[in-house]
Amino acid sequence: NGQTMPKMSPIPNGKYTLLLALLSAHSLFGGYYAATRPEGAGWRFFSWHPMLMMVGMVGMMGSAALTKKRGGYMNTKLHGIMTTVGMLLAGAGLYVIYQNKENMGKSHFTTIHSWAGLAAFGGCILPGIVGLVFLHPDFGIDKQNQLYRKVHKYVSRSLLMLAWMATISGLKTMIGDDIQTLILFAVPMVVAAPFTLL
Repeated sequence: NGQTMPKMSPIPNGKYTLLLALLSAHSLFGGYYAATRPEGAGWRFFSWHPMLMMVGMVGMMGSAALTKKRGGYMNTKLHGIMTTVGMLLAGAGLYVIYQNKENMGKSHFTTIHSWAGLAAFGGCILPGIVGLVFLHPDFGIDKQNQLYRKVHKYVSRSLLMLAWMATISGLKTMIGDDIQTLILFAVPMVVAAPFTLL
């Protein structure tokens, strides 16, 4: 259509490194914290669910969104690789919770958390396919299409926001109404969100 989107200013190296460190640390330490709740439960098969979901959807997918915001060919390719790894990790996390429920004879998808997580994961599949087929910098069949790029960006960010909210609701399921802990758990995502999701 001949229209081009205005160039985004890349995130400066220092801020990018700090935000990557924040998301990575939160996905690992927050994932481990959630994985070992309630207090005293220790590590068990179920623990892989919050750990893999946090590393996949917060650590990898959040880092992928930040990396894409830096612009350029290599960062676009890294973005695709990181989102793919994030989806694989999150998919493994979904498998764990599905199998855990089966092992315990419990029903599936009975909470807002479970539906939000499923919607976020399932929803990310379509933008991933669009990104690969249409927007890949080497072989995307319509990589200059600004409408596809804009829809891909905003749909993906909305789904990532939903995934991040699902992590908080999942922790609430395990610890109850401990508002102070929930706020502390949410702080790294709240700090990163304006730079990652907006």
